[in-house]
Amino acid sequence: MSFASDARGELAREKVEQPCCARAEVAAALLFGGGVAYIGREKYRLRIASPDAFVARHFFVLLKNFFGVTAELSTTKTDQLRQTRYQVAPPDADSAAILEACGLLDAEALFGVRAVPKESTLAYACCRKAFLRGAFLLSGAVSDPERAYHLEFAAPSEELAEHVIMLLNYFEISAKKTCRKSKFVVYLKGGEQIADALTLIGAKNAMMTLENVRVKKDVRNRINRQLNCDERNLARQIENAQAQLADIELIRRKIGLDRLPASLREMARVRAEHAEDPLAALGEFCDPPIGKSGVNSRLRRLKQIAASLREGEEDI
Repeated sequence: MSFASDARGELAREKVEQPCCARAEVAAALLFGGGVAYIGREKYRLRIASPDAFVARHFFVLLKNFFGVTAELSTTKTDQLRQTRYQVAPPDADSAAILEACGLLDAEALFGVRAVPKESTLAYACCRKAFLRGAFLLSGAVSDPERAYHLEFAAPSEELAEHVIMLLNYFEISAKKTCRKSKFVVYLKGGEQIADALTLIGAKNAMMTLENVRVKKDVRNRINRQLNCDERNLARQIENAQAQLADIELIRRKIGLDRLPASLREMARVRAEHAEDPLAALGEFCDPPIGKSGVNSRLRRLKQIAASLREGEEDI
């Protein structure tokens, strides 16, 4: 199973306690699943379809426990991918009552069905969470955090997409919207935002999996940055040492090291004998030992002498 399917499975196993939350969740399932059909004379046909059997079973139980409706369960296969879809179909005679309970009936709306639920249906924070949970069960997707951070809801209308953004904003989760293949997609990208959204809708195990991956990635990135920094420092150290050895060799050939002051002569010897050591270590080989600043000063003086010799000057 995919990470997204695992998340939906976790949500489908969540027990719904309150009737208001059940109504909000079923409302989301009908709107995001495109499961409302007008069949004339103020009659409707409702369908909740999902590729996951556990999602279909979840809504079958909600309709039974909170609406007193025994729906029909069936399976169909899509034409393109031959994918099995599980369908929950309440009796047509109960459809109008279900829509009314979910806050979706409105005489002034197209065919009498609202694009978003009435405000009273989502009056409480628990109902808003339930609506987002139902939306995710029917149209949500979340990427495996090992590959990317992405969570989305695919809404059939822009108004419904804007409604989801509004609900997420209510919980201080910022989402964006785009249009893809006639769907209006509300999406989150940041790992922290996605973790908050999964926690909000009740997918706590999925959130913990995501957070564990985030921690591992963070540690791995810090180690890689440190290794890269160490490699750059080592490469720079080697490059500087080679340049210093080249300066010392030039001085030896041009004028001889014996013409150098004792301190510089000693520094030239120490650097030549310890070509791969860092500057801080070179000072330990001097007599008496000197600090890194002293090593730097002497090497800088040797560099100046070598530069003068390259320009044809012999005065040191």
